[in-house]
Amino acid sequence: MKKYLIALAAASGAGAALAQSSLTLFGVVDAAVTYTKGSGPGSAHKTQLSNSGNMFSRLGFRGTEDLGGGYSANFWLEMGLQNDSAQGFPSNTNNQASGNGPAGVLSFNRRSTVSLAGPFGEVRLGRDYVPAFWNTAIFDPFGTGSGIGANQIYFSGLGGLVAPTGTRASNSIGYLLPASLGGFYGQVMYAMGENDSNSVLPGTLVSNRHDGDHTGARFGYQGGGLNVALATGRTRYASGDLRVTNLGASYTFDASLMNLKLTSELYKESKGTTDAKGVLVGFQLPIGPGEIKASYARYRLEPAGALLKPTSSKLAIGYVHNLSKRTALYATIARISNSNGASQALSGAITAPNRASSGTEFGMRHMF
Repeated sequence: MKKYLIALAAASGAGAALAQSSLTLFGVVDAAVTYTKGSGPGSAHKTQLSNSGNMFSRLGFRGTEDLGGGYSANFWLEMGLQNDSAQGFPSNTNNQASGNGPAGVLSFNRRSTVSLAGPFGEVRLGRDYVPAFWNTAIFDPFGTGSGIGANQIYFSGLGGLVAPTGTRASNSIGYLLPASLGGFYGQVMYAMGENDSNSVLPGTLVSNRHDGDHTGARFGYQGGGLNVALATGRTRYASGDLRVTNLGASYTFDASLMNLKLTSELYKESKGTTDAKGVLVGFQLPIGPGEIKASYARYRLEPAGALLKPTSSKLAIGYVHNLSKRTALYATIARISNSNGASQALSGAITAPNRASSGTEFGMRHMF
């Protein structure tokens, strides 16, 4: 009988603990029919079924345990999906090109963190967004989707999509301010490349022990319709550091102006001896069950000693029609113009230097 009572007490205690915890399965499935074309000699067009035109497709698990006294333990595991071809995305182990995984594999590349939160804020450990990426994601009217309306600065920039730490950093330690500071918010991050002390560039004696080490910070204020934030980040490389600094701002008007939201981002970056600058302005306008959104972005490379500064500009207009809280249909048109030798094109197209690229997109997005 004594053993039975002990077992019953243990089971009751476990039940109480489970009652204070939560586990959530979540995700996005997004697909679109996309047509893009270039212009000029050697140009090409393409029709494709793409993914993530409105929001990046993903599958994730997150959970929290209430520790009492306002404290909680949390985890977040999230992977990107290419649902048009049933593939995943690789992660990166060391914030360097050498750490890229094989293409198409499923991995928790988007986020993989464990954290402790409380009145002091939150400490996160693992793979997470770098602070400077948040401004690009939040202040772009097209959000974090990869469709033809997506941020030109991010997709063509030195510190954007192609950079190992342009979006996320592995092996990171992050701290986020608590949400009780009267509208002020912020975070800092330090991430490690994890090279050993004797590491050198292949075939040389040049030390790269600090390659992939990333430091970043972001601070902002949100209140009364205004949201503004300044962010910066630096990733160390023996071949030349990657630096990104951006300032984002938005203002949402009240119902008298149909809840119109104006957004903007100023962007400056450098990689080794090449600098770059960018600017984005846009708006989001709710219309019944849907939303009209548009953006204009301009991005210019400034290579050291170059006579020309390749410049590309992108105009995008889109509409999202919400069928429910979780499901939406969307359409987007976009055009990129190039000058000074630039040849940026919408995804799938090829365009000649100083010529334009345009495209259309129709898709569906479901969240769960």
